[in-house]
Formats: sequence, structure tokens, C-alpha cells
Amino acid sequence: MSAMRRITILAACLALAGCGGGSEDDGASATPPPGNTVTIDMKDSQFAPKDAAVRVGQTVHWVNQDTVQHDAVQKGGGFKSKLFGKGESFDWKATAAGTVEYECTIHPGMEGTLNVTQ
Repeated sequence: MSAMRRITILAACLALAGCGGGSEDDGASATPPPGNTVTIDMKDSQFAPKDAAVRVGQTVHWVNQDTVQHDAVQKGGGFKSKLFGKGESFDWKATAAGTVEYECTIHPGMEGTLNVTQ
């Protein structure tokens, strides 16, 4: 096998390895993304990502990608959206550090967690 062919194969293998290589990733992040907004999609009756890192002062922006209505409601009290349909959204601003658990109240098992840090 020629040196050029080996380099091409090696480059292809490295490119595939960088794509995640078969491990599942739900988009969760241990580090809050830069900027002022963290977007969470509602699709396939799940929150994506299910667990998100957020900094105090950032806005969480839920967007319904499904054809059915959803809501986003903090467990134990706190924020509560109205039901909203495909293409609609709900925003909430993180004001204190801590763990925030939330759910869609009309779809059992559709739950998420926000890890809010300073």
C-alpha cells in the first residue's frame, strides 16, 4: 500500500473518531454555553438536552419542535408556561444557583434538569 493511501485512510479514521464514534450524546453539557441564552428543544416528547448547564443571568429558551402541545413547569413551584404548539417558545431567566427540575405536565416522563451555577 502506498504511503499516500495510508495517509488518506488514517485521515478518514481520525475524522470518524472525532464524530463521537458510537457513544450516545443527548447534548448535555457540564459547562454553560457562552452567550445569554440556552436553548432546549422539545422533540419526540423529550427535552433535548435533558440536562443542561446554565449560569445565573442566562435565559433558558424552550422551543416546541413537535406537532403536539407541551409546557415547561418547574417541579415544586416556580416557573410555569402555558401550553404551546409547534414553533412556539417559552423563556425563563435563571436568577439563583441550584438544581432546577422541570417537566411537561401532559407527557409523563418528559422531564429535564437545569444545573444553574454562578
